[in-house]
Amino acid sequence: MAKTGEYDEALKVLAAGDQSDPRVLTMIGFATRHLGRVGEALGYYQKALAANPNMTSTRQYLGEAFLQLGEPGKAKLELAEIAKRCGTSCVDYRDLSSAIAAYETSGKS
Repeated sequence: MAKTGEYDEALKVLAAGDQSDPRVLTMIGFATRHLGRVGEALGYYQKALAANPNMTSTRQYLGEAFLQLGEPGKAKLELAEIAKRCGTSCVDYRDLSSAIAAYETSGKS
């Protein structure tokens, strides 16, 4: 549901999930961020990464959150962490790299 834009509904379902599962935490962060609560989402991403620092999808979403907050340097740090874990050709690296490039060409950097 979160991936299809049904963020409120996704949060209801995810709230019933295992709150120690980094995948659940990541998707709660994803839905929360897309509802405009970026600061709150950061906490979920950080909890997910504390449980599993190798989750590159979480790092991608965290990097996107940093871009929303106007912190491209932190987004680039997450991009570097993704590269260490899955290289520069994995989808999470490519997606965050594209988001950073779009941010920089938008004149926000």
